[in-house]
Parts: sequence; structure tokens; C-alpha cells
Amino acid sequence: MSPSTGRQNIPLRGHRDHGDFFENYNEGNSIVNNGNFRELLNYRIKAGDLVLENHLKTTHSKATYISPVIQNELIDCCKSIIIENILEEVKISKYYSIIFDETTDISHTSQMSLVLRYVSKGVVKENFISFIDCHAYAYNKKCTLIGDDEDENDSIKEKDINFEPKLNGDILGETVISLLKNYGLDLQYCVGVGTDGCSVMVSEVRGAVKKIQSYANNAIHSPCSNHGLNLSISKSSTVQSIRNSVGLMKEILQFFNCSSKRNFVLKTILNGQPRLISLCETRWTERHDSVMVFKTSIPYIIKSLTKISEWQESDSSSKARTLLIALCSCDFIISIHTLANILCVTAPVSRILQGLNNDILNAKNCIDDIIFSLENKRTNCLQIFGNIYQECVLLMNEMDIEVKTPRLSKYQTKRSNHPVNNIEEYYRVSIFIPLLDNILEDLRSRFIRKQNKMLLDLCLLIPRYITVISNEDFKKITEAATELFLFNKEDSIDQMQLQTELEIWKTKWQRIKSDGHDVCQDALSSIENCNNIIYPTVHKLLSIIACLPISVASAERSFSTLRRLKTWLRSKMGQERLTGLALLNIHHTITISIDDVINRFANKKNRNIDFVL
Repeated sequence: MSPSTGRQNIPLRGHRDHGDFFENYNEGNSIVNNGNFRELLNYRIKAGDLVLENHLKTTHSKATYISPVIQNELIDCCKSIIIENILEEVKISKYYSIIFDETTDISHTSQMSLVLRYVSKGVVKENFISFIDCHAYAYNKKCTLIGDDEDENDSIKEKDINFEPKLNGDILGETVISLLKNYGLDLQYCVGVGTDGCSVMVSEVRGAVKKIQSYANNAIHSPCSNHGLNLSISKSSTVQSIRNSVGLMKEILQFFNCSSKRNFVLKTILNGQPRLISLCETRWTERHDSVMVFKTSIPYIIKSLTKISEWQESDSSSKARTLLIALCSCDFIISIHTLANILCVTAPVSRILQGLNNDILNAKNCIDDIIFSLENKRTNCLQIFGNIYQECVLLMNEMDIEVKTPRLSKYQTKRSNHPVNNIEEYYRVSIFIPLLDNILEDLRSRFIRKQNKMLLDLCLLIPRYITVISNEDFKKITEAATELFLFNKEDSIDQMQLQTELEIWKTKWQRIKSDGHDVCQDALSSIENCNNIIYPTVHKLLSIIACLPISVASAERSFSTLRRLKTWLRSKMGQERLTGLALLNIHHTITISIDDVINRFANKKNRNIDFVL
């Protein structure tokens, strides 16, 4: 029952999981919630399972094996099977990367999610491994350093907390390294570290990445491209009109979401149109979708606010009237349409970058395409913004909104008085052009100026590039490979052997290209066409490139599982049980044999009854 309920995220426990099994059921109309686990057992007994009924009626209370402690042991057995399966694949693959991120759960516990990325049987996998309570790790480490003999059954005493339990990069890095060592993973084959761009992770002094690299010498930092793209888009807030419009948009969404009757009015007027999406700060694609849907729903929102402003309820009507006046302004309409025009470029790329089969070169090309597209918009701003402006004018004429510029004082101190000849030109130079310039500048600083040049040289191994490179580029690839990755003597990279393989590798793909066939475009497809016997070093380097992460989306997805598992009703769930249930819920494709679970359960310790298998 444990694998099935865990995978379907069905809670096992209830208000009462101890005592005589038949006590509550014999009472008939008991209001005690015995939990899904006991209810399923009772259902089987009612269905005619005489063996189970006889076992629960005749066995000693300490040998029924249905208590919460036994549930945890069964979950732990399932957890061990899943982790061993993943670790076996990682060790066969040899090269792997780690992805980790940190969040706070419903019980205000700091949870760090650890994900392993590797290539297995021609498929890139990013598999969740564990949740770690970082503050508990820091506390236990502190107790170890001061020689405190803590009893596991005792609660943390006030005298023990004589230090600030803050999380810095050193603690996060040591936590990850400790977990990898516990799983028996060789740190020299850890070739990449994927994180977001916060200072705790990437600080050159005490960052988590720096700490991990002190143990794993071959680990290359791979910052999350999606997170960087999202931060670049957030630079639009430096444009005053965009910042004010996004703030108003949040107020309108909150206005409808915090009241059921206001929301009912909006849904009725939308009448099948896409529902408004909250402007989420962390879910990257929803940030794009929210602006897109809001832009198309402006006429319906205006109609809804107009109706609500006529209500007798003073709170709703006055707030609706205020929002309606702010919404029905030329500045807001043009700002939202301008922002949506920019997000149309970044939205598809944001979705692509969350995929597993992308490598760092694909991520670089996607970002380069965004920069090129935005630069084209900047070059052709007269035509692009002219189309946006005409669309806004049609909408404002339909909604009876006056097309005008804001009131400008003679001596402006907070913003520039743009010397313009018409309304369109004013909004082009005050909103559209500054928005493009800010985003472009931030994208260039995040992705172009901070790119790992040696890593990009290594990516020239991919057939789409190697067919046109020169002998000088061969030298760059060789230098990058030997400097970036320092393995043991058996796995060391020989420069002369690599040079020879590169010449044969280039000749092969030039021949394929001359025959009119397509060449491989990424590292993963290149591995499938790279013979490990003929090109052992090239195969190794392509595997490393494919292992490098480009996004922390897998860790973010595990946080979604965390929120589904650890709810208000399950907020006291222990750490081991939480990780076990998360592994069951996330890894549906890993087969768990019931016989294997029973064998592990029976062999964990001496049992009161013998398990006959």
C-alpha cells in the first residue's frame, strides 16, 4: 500500500493510528479519523480478506505492523530502492552534475532540494534525490564542533542555541558535499553545479558554489539561464510607467481574487475567455502568461469594474472606482501593451530553457536569439512601436479613453521633459525605448560578459560547429578540455590523442554534410553518433557537456511536490518521511517490487514474527 499511496500523494495517517484496530470500527458511528492506511485495511477485511482479519485479531499488539513507526519503515524501504536505482545509473554514467535550491515549507523549515543530472542510455535525466533541513544540519555540525553529546530523544534546549542559526554559502555547500559523500558518489566526476544567481550561492568569498568547488575540482558553475532571464525582465521596473502599470495590475488581480462575489462578476463577464493569472514572481512562464492574458482581458476588466463601482457596498464600489480611473489611462494601456510585446519574445524561450534535453550551447543560442530580436526591435522602433500604438488607439477609442500625454510641468525634477512633436513619439521615447535599452543592457551583462569562454570553446566539439572550425580552434578545444577537467590517471585527457580524434571526428561530419545529410545540432544527439571505441575522449567530453545544467527548474518542480505533500494538516511530518514520500511521488517510472520492500523490511532488524517469503 505504501508505494501506491505515496505515488498518488494520499496521506496514510489520521487522527488516531494506534490502539486496537477493531476498537473504533466496532463502535459503528465513530467520528475518529483512523487514516487512509487503516481504512484501506478495513476495506480489505470487509471485502473478505480472512487472512488479514485473522492476523489483526490474533496477533500481539506489537506484531500487527500497522503503526506509524512501521509506516515510516516501509516508506524508508521504498526510498532506499529509488535512491539505489538512481545512484546505480549515475555510477554507470560516471559524470554527473548537481542542482540545488532552497525554500521554506509550510512549517517554516528551510528545505534544500538536491537534484542529480546525468546521461543514461542516451537520455538526459534530472532526478530528485533528497530534501535537507539546512538549519538542523548547521545545528548538528555546531554541536559536533563543540563536543556536545546530544541525546537524539531530547529536544533542543535553549542553552544549546547560543549561536545565530543563519544559512550562508559555506553551510549550504558543506551540506551538499556531505550528502554526496553519504551516497558514495565520487566528487571528481561531479562536473557541474547548477544554482540560481543569489549571492549566497555565487559569492566569490563564501558562496555555496565556491565551497563545493573546493571539494569537487572539476565542477563548473552553470547559473540558471531561466533565473537570469527572469531577472533581466524584472529590470523593466526601472521604467517608471512600466513599474506603476505592473503595480496597478497586481492591485486589480488582488481586488478580484480576495472576494468571491467580485470574482463571480469577472468570471460571468469573461464568459469562457481565459481567466486572469496572478503575477507570480518565481514561476517564470506564469509571469509571461499573466501579462498576456491581462492585456487581452482589459475590456472585460473595465466592464467588471464599472459594474462593481455601482454597488451599494462602499468598500468594493469605491475601490473599483479608483482602480477604474487608473486603468482607463493612456499611460497604463500603452505600458501593458509594450511590456506584452517584449514578453512575446522571451516567453517561448523561457519554456524551452526548462527542458531536460538542452545543453549549455542551446541555452547560449536561445539567449543570443532573444538579444538579436530585441536589438531588431530597437533598430526598427518607429515601425514596431507604431503598430503597438495603433493597436492601443483602437482599444482606447472602443473603451472611450482619451488619448493624451500626462500633464507636464515647465520645470520637471523627477523625470525628463521629452522634446516631442506628437503623442506617439512621446510614449515611444518615454516607455518603449527605455524598456528595450534596460532589458538589453541587463541581458548582455548577465549572459555575454560572464560567459565561460573555455566552456564555449569546448562546445565546438558539436558537429554543427566542428565542420567549419580551423586548426587554431582545435588547439582551443584541447586547452579547454585539459584545463577544465583534471581526473585521475586512468581518465586523464591526453592532448595528442584528443588532437587525433578531433581530426577524424571533423572528417567524419564533413563527409556526412557533403553527402547532404543533417549533422547533429546538440551534445545529446552527438553522443548517440559518437563511437566510444573510436572517439573515447570526444565521447567523454560530449557526455560532460550534456551533463552541465542550464536551469534549476527541476529543483523548483520538487518544491511544488513539497507544497502538495507538506500541507497544514501534515505540517509535523518528519524529514525522512517527507523525503521518502517525495521520492515516491516524483519518480513514477521507477519500479518498486513489493517482494523487495518486504525483504528489506524483514532484514532491517529482528521482528516479533517471521516473514515467510
